[in-house]
Amino acid sequence: MTAGPLAEAKRQAALDHVLTAARRFVIENGLDATMEQLAEASGVSRRTLFRLFGTREKLVASAFSTAMVNYMQNLPGYDGEVEGWLRSTCEAAHRMNAAIGPGFWELMSRSDLPPEFDAVQRSLRQDWRVRTADIARLSWQGLGRLGETPDELLVTVGAHLSSHFTAAVVTDAGRTWQTASELAYKAIIGTLRSLTPEAPTTAAD
Repeated sequence: MTAGPLAEAKRQAALDHVLTAARRFVIENGLDATMEQLAEASGVSRRTLFRLFGTREKLVASAFSTAMVNYMQNLPGYDGEVEGWLRSTCEAAHRMNAAIGPGFWELMSRSDLPPEFDAVQRSLRQDWRVRTADIARLSWQGLGRLGETPDELLVTVGAHLSSHFTAAVVTDAGRTWQTASELAYKAIIGTLRSLTPEAPTTAAD
């Protein structure tokens, strides 16, 4: 009775290993990694990868889709204290943006992607817009504001939590993800305060 579930658990563990190894390789080496390179990185044969995923593009797309599910789950939930939650959210987002690295930045910025990558890019962008809109809405409502979330706040949150922002700070400015996090927090909280001038401030800021 337990052979079926045990076999499925082993299969899922093997699949998770392949996806993690493939994602790590692409993060470090870019989207043009070959199936041979992914097989070597995963410790399995090319035949196994083709049997599991069919194509290189589907393997890499699956790896990044799985990573984004984990990413979303690891963003902190709203705890009722806007400023502390926003700081934690900025730290979590930019730490994970830095960890997923250049391969992900390439995926989210290229316009010449094959169909499988293009579909993942569009799906991830949509999921991210929904999540950042939720962060902006909760921040707005957390300060007791009613009505629609201001577009300025939506744009500020979306832009400053983006992996593109992390990439610009780390790659172009030569700074760390911690710097990206602090800059993002200051931009978001500054926008909130400019839109809600009577909201209280704290000495720590």
